[in-house]
Amino acid sequence: IKKWDALMEYRWLEAETEDDDKKGFLLGAYRHIENNFKVGAGYNFTDFDDDLTDQDYESDGWFFDVVGKY
Repeated sequence: IKKWDALMEYRWLEAETEDDDKKGFLLGAYRHIENNFKVGAGYNFTDFDDDLTDQDYESDGWFFDVVGKY
């Protein structure tokens, strides 16, 4: 179990100029490959992502992530 990480993230986007907000969850799991490297996958249940310039609000779905540290 020490080789696995779980991720649960609550996201909240508030647009004050539009008087609107969007909320949702993101879930993921990561497997440690080496001491400085892990890979993961998950699902974004929200309809927005980290790129706040992308305002089509169709960003829900699966993601794949690779994390390394030095």
